[in-house]
Amino acid sequence: MNITTILHQIDLDNIALPEFQRGYVWNRDQVRGLMNSLYRRHPVGSLLVWETKTEQAIDHARGDGKLSTGTVKLLLDGQQRITSFYGIVRGRPRVAATKL
Repeated sequence: MNITTILHQIDLDNIALPEFQRGYVWNRDQVRGLMNSLYRRHPVGSLLVWETKTEQAIDHARGDGKLSTGTVKLLLDGQQRITSFYGIVRGRPRVAATKL
């Protein structure tokens, strides 16, 4: 999945954070380092997602409970990177920050 698709999936509420995920903690230097690595085409790690039925995830996702119907992907690893990238590309943090 490319980064454009990931950001679009977040906008559609197809990707959410499980309730056990910690909050966003990266500082500006960490975000700058991520963007520098992306610019230089260095590897920045992978994402780990768990695709499950929405009705099974609704009680285990953080945020306001708005999830796409059918299936949803819970982001198990990569939250800090995706949240940082989302804020930079979209020019704003995700409104339901706990959803990303």
